[in-house]
Amino acid sequence: MKKFIGPLILTFLITGCSDSDGTRSDNAGDILSRDDAEVLVYNELSEEDQRIYTIDFYKEEGTKYYIRVYEEVNGEINVREKYTVDFHTEELIRIE
Repeated sequence: MKKFIGPLILTFLITGCSDSDGTRSDNAGDILSRDDAEVLVYNELSEEDQRIYTIDFYKEEGTKYYIRVYEEVNGEINVREKYTVDFHTEELIRIE
């Protein structure tokens, strides 16, 4: 009888401590990465613009990544467009 109670208690402890919402790393898998956000912006550009301009993450605020499209001329960065990408919904909005 004692051999039966030990494994039974252990089973209840293991199942009682499990998290039905998933782990922190599981939930983090639902968030869009910065690189993926840059790819979303890159795909919005024409083929010619993809060759000319650089796409770069520059800020994170709230649930949004801020991405800029720019070219470097004589050491200066000339920003052409700016976008926000919501890392939960993947919504892409041009802000400039």
